[in-house]
Amino acid sequence: MNSVIPVGFGLEWEFAVFVQDGLLDKPITGPRAALKFLHENFRHQTGAPFRAAIADCNSALRYRCDAEIARFSFIAAYADYRLKLDRR
Repeated sequence: MNSVIPVGFGLEWEFAVFVQDGLLDKPITGPRAALKFLHENFRHQTGAPFRAAIADCNSALRYRCDAEIARFSFIAAYADYRLKLDRR
């Protein structure tokens, strides 16, 4: 069975999320960039917020949930990650 799964690689959020990247703030503009950031920059890829952000970003890219839900999940995962870093 052949079928095409639509994927919104170019999908972007209305407002970028700015994350700290060294001394600079880096804009994360959509679910694809968020997934890349989560996989490449999170040393500790654990916790419910991280898993939710991965799932929601993947769902948004497949048009199965609103992209803004993925944005809020990414913000929650990033905040959780920063808190964990600050506690160490």
